[in-house]
Amino acid sequence: MRNQFYKYMPWVLGGLIGFFLFRPPAFLQDLGVLAWVIQLAMLALALLSFVMLMLLANLPQELKMTMLQDSQTPAEVEKVAREIEALGFHRVGPPWKVEIAPVATLVGFVHESQPVYATAFCTGTAPSKVSFDFVSILDTEGAGLTTNNNAEGAVLPAGDALFRQVFPGQPADLLFRRHLEGVDWLSKHGQRCRAVSAGGFEEDFRKGVARQREMFQAAPLTGTLVTLWRAATKQVPFVGALGQQQIAGRQLSGQQAVRPIRV
Repeated sequence: MRNQFYKYMPWVLGGLIGFFLFRPPAFLQDLGVLAWVIQLAMLALALLSFVMLMLLANLPQELKMTMLQDSQTPAEVEKVAREIEALGFHRVGPPWKVEIAPVATLVGFVHESQPVYATAFCTGTAPSKVSFDFVSILDTEGAGLTTNNNAEGAVLPAGDALFRQVFPGQPADLLFRRHLEGVDWLSKHGQRCRAVSAGGFEEDFRKGVARQREMFQAAPLTGTLVTLWRAATKQVPFVGALGQQQIAGRQLSGQQAVRPIRV
């Protein structure tokens, strides 16, 4: 029931907002122009509240991951998984059902020689979406680099230690090459990656979600507004290689600052 709520509620909410936008409640109809101001404020509050609820549900305090059978891997995810394996990655085990909102199916990978994890996953949204990314974890506590090919995967605010690269539409082989270039760039700036292993994947994944939740809870209203804007416009400051991003330079500088930055 909970999963169905989060799966279809965005569509229901969008329909309700559209309905009330053109059919205001009776008690507002006699207020003239003021009615539009009040109505828009109420709808904006409802939207912000729902988005905040969705974000917290997708960043649970206790992330539950249930191991599935190999046969339960969606066909679209399996196709991406084989492309990732061709790059020298090995699966860390069977797929997981990840209890976010709604639930997602995820396959994890670790590279045979590089300090890189990969994930291929299918969301439980309506319609569902299949995507993948590459992740390296830095020696600095809570720091890492994620490279993906979809701006929607980088809409959440990040701190000064969470580096991101987005290369829209690039296939797995080119995206992996870009990720390794990002790892090299970070190394030249004193940010080195630690070793990763199949046995450490689940714990590292949980820690990554916990770290993102911690940052969001530190400024939930700002985080909601930033996420909503980026999702609506599909504009994120992480497009391109780290060396070409203004934001990456700010993140490096922010690590030396007294107060951390959020980007």
